[in-house]
Amino acid sequence: KRQDEGGARQQLLLAAKRLFARKGLSATTIRDISNEAGLNSSLISYYFDGKDGLYQECIKEIGTQRLSVAREILSEAESPAEFRLRLQMFTENLFKLYIEDRESGLIIVREYDRIDSPAEEIFRSTFLKVFEQLHNFFAAAQKRGLVDSSKDSFTLAKLFFGCISSQMRLDHINEKMYGKSIKDVAERKKVLEHTLDLFLPLK
Repeated sequence: KRQDEGGARQQLLLAAKRLFARKGLSATTIRDISNEAGLNSSLISYYFDGKDGLYQECIKEIGTQRLSVAREILSEAESPAEFRLRLQMFTENLFKLYIEDRESGLIIVREYDRIDSPAEEIFRSTFLKVFEQLHNFFAAAQKRGLVDSSKDSFTLAKLFFGCISSQMRLDHINEKMYGKSIKDVAERKKVLEHTLDLFLPLK
């Protein structure tokens, strides 16, 4: 029975992710989610205390994974080559989320653009912590002389994160209008290399 309950909970999460990515939080109803999952709508209240609680759990699941990866990758770099490599790994991981788990990527892109969100506190404790990890990475690199110390580390981290986020947020437009998408291996490699070149440590 516990396995069945765990399966039902996971079915609801997967169904909700698909719908939140496709339609957004406001346009997705409890009935939509229960129909998508093929389960009784009362289970949403039972497991998640309603639609907002289900949305919060989706954000928590995605954010916790990203934060764990960021903490592992963005440990202090000891050389220019390591600094670049760690930034590359971090960026590739974010692109991988967007490309391979398109639904999670779209939910997070939408969440960044939301003014009011029932998941704001969870977002702060996960995705904003990812940014703080990036900031700490730049600040530590400055202390080692790997990054220009005359620049503000917070601004550098903000600009880098903004570059990466905008590539994901605008990818559907770039693909539609210009036929260029980070889903394409060659295009993704070019975007990655150009972005990293902008933030190369001092030689």
